[in-house]
Amino acid sequence: MHPDEPIAEPSAKPTAKPTAEEQWCDARRAEVADCLARQALDHGRIGEWPAWHVMPYASLWAVESQSRPEWIGWWVVCGDLPSDALAAHDLATPRDALRAFGKRWLLHGAALDRGEVPGAWAQQPDAALPKLATTLKKRGAALQAWADDAASWPVEIDAG
Repeated sequence: MHPDEPIAEPSAKPTAKPTAEEQWCDARRAEVADCLARQALDHGRIGEWPAWHVMPYASLWAVESQSRPEWIGWWVVCGDLPSDALAAHDLATPRDALRAFGKRWLLHGAALDRGEVPGAWAQQPDAALPKLATTLKKRGAALQAWADDAASWPVEIDAG
């Protein structure tokens, strides 16, 4: 090789294998997209990474508003629990959103126990409703416990 000759660049940089956490979060992000489509919610971009997560149990995602780009319009929760979405109007931080999902699910679980089917779960077959009620109550309580646990919220996440 001549000293003035440029060094050949490799055709492609080697890529690192995604970590288990990255793979899990990628799969949850796909669940967020499915949830938004299933609920026919107008939205912008889905966050590249969850706003909060505890692998392999739960993740919370910020979703951009369709009408106000760069603003959070929706929060979506998914993981080892039902996928669900809430409008972000009064939910300024991920912690606020997680607490709201927990409260909603506890109320919805109690409604299902009374034989009332909240609109968010109306697409579920009747046979699945008793198990859904139990799941919503258990997972709703867990979401609220995580929201109330200061150790689960580093300052930069809690502040939004």
